[in-house]
Amino acid sequence: MTFNRYIAIRAAVEIIGMLSCALMVVIGHNLIGVIVTAVVAAIWAGGEIWVVTVLNRKSPRRDELSDQHQGAAMQFALFVLIAALVALGFFYTIWNMVTTSGFLHIINPMMLPTLAMCALAISDVRYLWLEHDGSNGDDDED
Repeated sequence: MTFNRYIAIRAAVEIIGMLSCALMVVIGHNLIGVIVTAVVAAIWAGGEIWVVTVLNRKSPRRDELSDQHQGAAMQFALFVLIAALVALGFFYTIWNMVTTSGFLHIINPMMLPTLAMCALAISDVRYLWLEHDGSNGDDDED
């Protein structure tokens, strides 16, 4: 298994986690959402341990271009996460100012794990996108 395939599998696990958290936001069962998030986090951590032990590498990719791609992907994911948090906060602030029902609308607690899993998945997918754009078609495994 190559490092890029592992990143693709990890992104799929993170997307499943994000969707399960989003489902819990809609359903409203926060305890079930936390349990599902913990299971996804355990699978994610197991995958990280597996890469280090099975592939016998301390640093799976150490070329300069991959490092730049990883940095750019993390910055992009951080920007998207901050933009989503600002938009969400602005929406709920305006919603509470407009409604006069006396009921305070709050952000569902499962929204934060949903956005965190989304940021992880965005980072991995963006990295794969940059790696695909920067390569000539072959997977140059170091």
